[in-house]
Amino acid sequence: MLPPLHLRESVKAAIEMDAKVNVTTMWQINWSAQWTFRWDVSVLGPLGYSEPTGMRVHVYALDSKRQHKYHEELNFYGTSSNFPLFFGTYDLLFHNNDSGALQFRQEEGADDIVAFTRVISKGLKDAAPIQSVEQKTNPRSEARAPEAEPVILMPDDLFSLFDQNQEISEDLTKYEFIDGKYVIRIEGELFPSTYIYLVQIKLVNNGDRVVGSAGGAALTGTSSSVNLRNRQTSPETASVMTDVYFDSVNDMLGARFMTFGIPGCNPYDAASVAASESTHFLVLNVSYGNGTYKNIRVDVTDQLRALPLGGVITLELDVNDFPPEGGGGGGGFEPLIDEWEQETGGTTIKR
Repeated sequence: MLPPLHLRESVKAAIEMDAKVNVTTMWQINWSAQWTFRWDVSVLGPLGYSEPTGMRVHVYALDSKRQHKYHEELNFYGTSSNFPLFFGTYDLLFHNNDSGALQFRQEEGADDIVAFTRVISKGLKDAAPIQSVEQKTNPRSEARAPEAEPVILMPDDLFSLFDQNQEISEDLTKYEFIDGKYVIRIEGELFPSTYIYLVQIKLVNNGDRVVGSAGGAALTGTSSSVNLRNRQTSPETASVMTDVYFDSVNDMLGARFMTFGIPGCNPYDAASVAASESTHFLVLNVSYGNGTYKNIRVDVTDQLRALPLGGVITLELDVNDFPPEGGGGGGGFEPLIDEWEQETGGTTIKR
């Protein structure tokens, strides 16, 4: 039996939020048909998204002009919870908060929550490695130009939902009365705000020359952050780095990138994506059986922009176009992205 509805004092109503997470996004519907690289999930980890373990909700109370009059944050485990709100109108921003790499900031004077990751320090980059031969043999070379864009840590899985104008009505008949409290249930679906790119490279005419990658790969021109309220990515670009794995059975190289996506757009809005003018390169380190290596720079702009929400990128590289040099040496790998040795001239690339 419901309690009397004539009581006019301010009564808190509990919201029970079921924030379902969409971990089977659009690109994952058909990625398994496109992805032929032998990826050992038990060793290399999952290819797709993982269900989050904890959530955060930003609560914005609206005044009579639909402006935010205050903001508070609540955290909860899992993807559903309940929390009390006074009657009124609210905007609610949900995102997972279970990442070790992701950081969040509230823009000064605004209600926007921005997700980002830290820039990899110069010392770490210098110790970590991809430099040109000139830079390795002559550290004072003018070839050591200022870097074109920062290198950031790859973000983790990030999901978000901005639920606007949610009414918490004073009409208590709209609520369930459970265990002594009024409950209104709100359902929402969180979609990814970070995007996965699976890159597989088929080696043509290899003849056991390429045996893997000692230095991994980088993807350039990706956004450095994302606004969770409107899913707008920052126009400021950054490179992300990852490991590269070798499938000796199929003569393939494979890598998984997690990114903030194409810069300066909403990846869910085709017109917004089309207006972006980003360019992207895959900077790939290849190791040879004679102990040498090369860094190859491949333009993947068209493939990336065709997949604003992530997906599978397949390339074919003819090893005859970048054969190993005389054996011995060549160790070390120091990735300053804009300084990576470019081996694109005449390379046969099939997409």
